[in-house]
Order: sequence, then C-alpha cells, then structure tokens
Amino acid sequence: MQDKREEGKSDRRTERKVKILAKVELLSGLNRQELYELAGDFRWEEHMKGTYIFQQDLEAHGFYVLVEGRADAFINREGREMIRLSSFGPGDAFGEVDLFTGKLASASVQCTEDCRVLALSAERFAYMLVRWPKLYAGFVTSLSQRLNLLNRELWEEGYRNFLRSGLQFQLKYKSYEYWGSPYSLREIEEKLAKLSETEENVLFLGERGTGKTLVAWLLHKKQYGENAPFIIVDGRHMDQQWGDILFETRQIPGNPEGAKTYCILKVAEGGTLFIKDINMLSSRAQLKLAEVLGSRCASCRIVATLQAEPEDLSVKLLPELKKFFTGENRFLSLRERKRDIPVISARLLKKLADQHGRPAPVIDREATKMLLNHNFRQTNIAELIQIVERAFLIADGDVIGVEHLFFGPTGERIGRSFNLLIWKRFHSWVKEGLFPLRLQKATFAIMILTTIALLFIPGEKSGDFGLTLVWGLWWPFIVISAFWIGRVWCGACPVSFTMEMVQKVYHLNRPVPNVLKKYDYLITTFLFVLVFWIEEMTDMRHNRLYGGLWLFTITSAAAVTGVIFTRHTWCRHLCPLGGLIGMASISGMVEVRADSEICLNKCTTHECYRGTEEVEGCPMSQHSAFLDSNQACKLCFRCVRNCPNDAVKVNLRVPAREVWHLVRVNQGFALFIGVALGILIPILYFGPLHGVWPEDRWRFWFSVSYWGSAVLSGLITWIIARPFREKAAPRRIKLVFAFIPVVIAGFIAYQLHFLPGSQSVLFGLGYIPRMGADSVFYVPLLRVGQAGAAFMGVLLTGFTIIMVLLRTGKLKNRRTSGGN
Repeated sequence: MQDKREEGKSDRRTERKVKILAKVELLSGLNRQELYELAGDFRWEEHMKGTYIFQQDLEAHGFYVLVEGRADAFINREGREMIRLSSFGPGDAFGEVDLFTGKLASASVQCTEDCRVLALSAERFAYMLVRWPKLYAGFVTSLSQRLNLLNRELWEEGYRNFLRSGLQFQLKYKSYEYWGSPYSLREIEEKLAKLSETEENVLFLGERGTGKTLVAWLLHKKQYGENAPFIIVDGRHMDQQWGDILFETRQIPGNPEGAKTYCILKVAEGGTLFIKDINMLSSRAQLKLAEVLGSRCASCRIVATLQAEPEDLSVKLLPELKKFFTGENRFLSLRERKRDIPVISARLLKKLADQHGRPAPVIDREATKMLLNHNFRQTNIAELIQIVERAFLIADGDVIGVEHLFFGPTGERIGRSFNLLIWKRFHSWVKEGLFPLRLQKATFAIMILTTIALLFIPGEKSGDFGLTLVWGLWWPFIVISAFWIGRVWCGACPVSFTMEMVQKVYHLNRPVPNVLKKYDYLITTFLFVLVFWIEEMTDMRHNRLYGGLWLFTITSAAAVTGVIFTRHTWCRHLCPLGGLIGMASISGMVEVRADSEICLNKCTTHECYRGTEEVEGCPMSQHSAFLDSNQACKLCFRCVRNCPNDAVKVNLRVPAREVWHLVRVNQGFALFIGVALGILIPILYFGPLHGVWPEDRWRFWFSVSYWGSAVLSGLITWIIARPFREKAAPRRIKLVFAFIPVVIAGFIAYQLHFLPGSQSVLFGLGYIPRMGADSVFYVPLLRVGQAGAAFMGVLLTGFTIIMVLLRTGKLKNRRTSGGN
C-alpha cells in the first residue's frame, strides 16, 4: 500500500512537471509522450531572494525553467558596474546560450523574489538535443529574437559562439573521406585548392546532399581555420529568423559626415557566411545583399548554394545579386557518379565496424546492384550513408544482402484507417503474444491429427473427416478470408509453426541465395501452378493417401528450408499458398503500419527487424518504418510486441486502397497475378466436366489448356507490365495489381464447390399471385456464393482501376505543372 502511495505521488509530480514544460515555447516541438520522458530529467531547485541561480564565470550551469518568483540577468564587464540584461518571470527559460558555447556562465542570474525552478543538467540538455534534434530550430529562432531585443553589443559574442559551436559540433569530424573513388577525391582536392587561392564569393550548384555544405566548411577551415566564424543562413527562413540582423549601417572612417554603407554583422566577421538556397531569399534581402557586396565593405566571405543548373541562374537570382557570383561550381549528384557508391559504402562500413569492434561486413552482388540502381533523389550521399548505416545495424552476419537495404521514403499514412489496437483486449492479446500464437498452436495440433488420420488411421470416417476438413473447410476459408483480411492466416499457419520448432532444435541460419531472392516470384508462381495441377490430376480431395502425403510434403519442405536458411525463407520466397495469400492481402482490409516520425526520431535499435531477447524479429525481414505493402507481411504482430515506442499500429482500412498507393512492391508478382487469372479459365470451365467426360480425355484436355493458359497469360502479363524497369511501381504495374479482387473472386467461386452443403442447401424465392398456384424458385447456396463473389470481385476491381487512373493522372499533372 505504501509503495502505491509513493508511486501515486511520483506520478503527480511528473504530471506537474509536464504541465509546466508544455508551456515553455522552446519545448513546443515535443508531444505529450516526449514531455513525459523529458520531465524525469528535470529536478526541482529552490532559491531564496537575493541569491544567485548561477554566477558569471564562476560555475558551469544547466538549462532552467522558472516556475515561481522573478529573477534578473546581469553581466559584469571588466570591473564596471553590473548591467541588467533582462528579467525572467514564471514560464521563462534561460541558460541555453552557454550550454552551446561550452563555456562558463557569461552572465549572472539573481533572484529578486523567492524562486522555484526546474533545472536540467548540461549533460541531459545535450542528450535532449541529440534525442530530439527538431528542437534545434526553436532554440535558433529564440536566440535570434533575443538578439534583436537585448543589447546587441553584449550578446553578439555569445550568440556568435552559439552558432559556431552548433555547426562545428556537426562538421568538426567530417571530411571528404566519403566522397568516393580516388578520382572523385582528387577532383574535390583540386577544387578546394583553387577556391582557397582567392577570397571571392562563391556559388555552389547542385542537389541536396551532394556535399556543398561540407566543401564550404572544408574551404573555410583551409582558408580561415576552425576557430573563425562559419555561419549558416537558410534562405527559406532568413527573413523570419534574422530580419535585418545580418545588415547594419556603419560609419566608414574618413568618409564625409553622414555617409554610411551596409556591412555584414560581426557575427560572421573574419570568416564565412554560408547561405543555403540563396534564391529563396526575399527580393528585398537579395537587393540588400547586393548592396553590401557592391560597397566592398563586406567583412566576410560569402559562399552560397543553389539547386539549379548554370543556365537557370538568371531566373533564380536577381540580376543585381547574380553579378557578384562569377565563380560557379557544379556538384554532381550521386546518380551521375555511381562508380563512387561501392567505394563510399565500403569506407563507411569499415568505419562503423571499427566503432563497434566487429569485422566489416561486405555488400553482396545483388545488394550492390540495388544500390547502383537506386536514384538517390532525396539527399544523395546523406541518403546513401543512412541506408548503409541502417543495413550495418540490422545485419546479423558479415554479409549485407538486399533484405537489409531499405530505400526511398518511409511508409506514410494514406487515407483514413482505424487502429484496432485501441481495443484494449485485442491490444493485450497482441502484446502478450496470445494472438496469433494460441491460434497457431491450435491449427498445428489440428494439422498433425489430420495428417495422422489420413495416413495411418484406417476407416472411412476418419479419412472422410480429414479430407473434408482440409479441402472442404480449410482451403475455402483461407481463400475467402484472404479476400478481406489478407495474411492473417499466415500468422497462424501451422506449417510455419513447425518450421520454427525445427529451427530451435537445429538451424544453419545461412543467408538466402541471391537467385532465390531475385527470382522468387517465378518460383512461387511455378510452384502454385504445379501444386494446383497435381491436386486436380490426383483428385487428392477424395484420396486420403494423396491428401496426407500433400500435407506431409509441404510441411517437410518448409522445415528443411527453415533448417538451412535464415528466418522464414519458405514463407517469403517459396510457399505457393503464401504467394496466393500475399497477393490477396494487397486488397485486404487489415494492415500493419508504423508511425514513421516516431521511428526516425526515436528508434536507434531497430527491434522491429532485429527482435529482442523475448521475441524474435520480423520473420519476413521487414522494417516497420518502411513497410507500405502487405505482400511480405505475415501479420504475426512481432513488430507490435517488439517496438519500444508503440509506433506500430494494426489498422482497418478501405479494401484495395493499397493498390493505387503502391510504392515498394515486388513487381515480379504481377506475373503471379496474370498467371493466376489465366488458369482460372480452364479451372472454371473443366471443373464441372470432371466426372462427365472420360477420365483420360478430361485429364489430357485440362492439362493442355491449363498449362497453355499459364504460359500464355504469363507472357502477356510480362509484355504488358514489364516489371523491374522502374524502382517505384508505375501505372501499368498498379493496373495489373488492380485485378487481384477478380482473381481471388474466381478462386473463391471454385473453392465453394467443395464447401460442405454448398450444393444441397437451397435458397428459395417465391411469390403468391391473386389467382393460380404459388411459384417458387430454388437456388443452391453454391450459386448464391459464386454470384456474390463475382459481383464483389468485379465491383472492387473496377473501382480500383478507376482510382489508379485518377491518382496516376493527378501525379502526372503535378509533375508537369512542377516542370513548367
């Protein structure tokens, strides 16, 4: 009881801290959960009236939030009397400037009333900024505003140190070691040597992440040294954050009285002013900057960047400013120097390996090809570094394969969805592993008993029950459920449960062969067509021996694959039933998705992929932050259990919505869709004729039409879809995937034949005329189900095709408008 009371008091104290911190403008970028995490780092301090919270040059201090009372900030300048800089009241924060400079207190803060403050140590302040780098912008903006309001002369040096230290902290240990091949390194060294010969203003042209900032820093360090001011100004925010601070009027010695000119503020004097995206400066700021450069009074060198080609400069910059940047240096994108990608990757892996005390992994051939084929349109070198670093952290062995590489944007929320985890009972089932583990154990027990009954227990009843269970209930349920809820069955699959049990006993854990990763769609498609053909040829739905052997063979193949290869290789790359369900899941209504903002800002351990001591990582080698397709998600919910930040959600969504939002998808599975649609024709046509035609005749013509349809539909799909020509899914791929509902509806219509009672249960429709006998029409349950499946499949496919055409048309128009 005492422990509960103490816990309650602790919660109330934390809640009070959160309410106070929520009102601090500098912390406004944090959500409530993040404030709860931060509140634990703050401690309470009380100071009597007349005492100092901290004193100038006497002690290091932290970051403070004044809760009660008032305090004044004073500065003592070389023996002069104390000068009051500012006053603080409840809710005000102070102390951050000196934490950035790394020096002792530059001012004293004295209590004018009894004060109570929340204090954050310098160490925890640094940790806060590392954990939530989005707070940097708020601190820069706050200090910019403070510089306007306070005495400029007193704060200028401290502010300059803040800007310099904030940037140099990021750039101090950077060099061009990641630039690429020896040829590229020689190019950049020659460029630096040439630019350092003069102090003329320089214009760097190139995309984001091509190294413009780094070269500007290296040029500054080479010419002025590390300790000289190197100030970055973002052209997008200059007017809001700086106003006229960069420009001031100053009397020129020797000039007539009243003559004045614009000069750059001392904050960059004797160093470099680096203006990012100079074309984003307002026209007023561009003209002022041109006036400064024209006066030849600028006290620093200006290096500016522009995301444009040289011929576009007259459009991007005002002519008055453009004439002062005669030196134009273009930086090639990573797409234009792909020979550097393997070199940069290898150097980065070597450095990471040295830091972590492990052998440097190598990138295999297929993974290297993926890196070379990627366009790196986001941040070029920075994007490559992020991809390789993530692969290093999640790779288990000494080889990095394609399953460790995650490209492009993170998965984004598309449209509205309902998070099923808000249902507390379901949330507890998933978090505790009760679902789908208990269901999986139940299906495993049923499969073992059924296999034993079919193979070893004599008697018609046991055999009939086993055959009915597998082909009359199991198969129809899988196909029908996949149409709506996708791969939920895969999460409860008894075959994968068997494979996991075998892996716990003996596991070679070898990487998946590249040929399997590259051509898994062909293998899965062939196995699916082959297995379906064997089922028809052997009539195993009515043969207990063949039925039992089929279950045993599939389970054994999965177990052997599990012993040899890593994770659930069978499920991702080989399982024919998984291919069908994976295809259906794209149009399903259930998805697992992560909040990418939380993943990128808070996650450093990648538990969703790697797993924890209690729960293994993703069996399909997926990373939740990049998951935007159901095709390779088993809905096992391990990522939900492993995520320490509760970023993963289980959503209910609009059916087939994923199709028109496809980004990352194995485009080769368009072939599976085309072939599955093609073989439906002989299956639905020859199915009713089985038992009517002579057996040999039926088998011959069914086999000819079946395999002919598979090959022909595969060739047509390949010609239409042309998979893998582009990384992102183009319109033609989306249109092929739009036919998934029709394909699944066709298999549902076929499987309903074997549902117990589907032909013997009848639906009646009748009417009673005023005169004459009653009229009643009876329709078998089979026909009702088939008509319903066909209607839903055609309706959903038609709707999906319309949405694909509309959305791709909008995107095309946007690109055209952007280009114009």
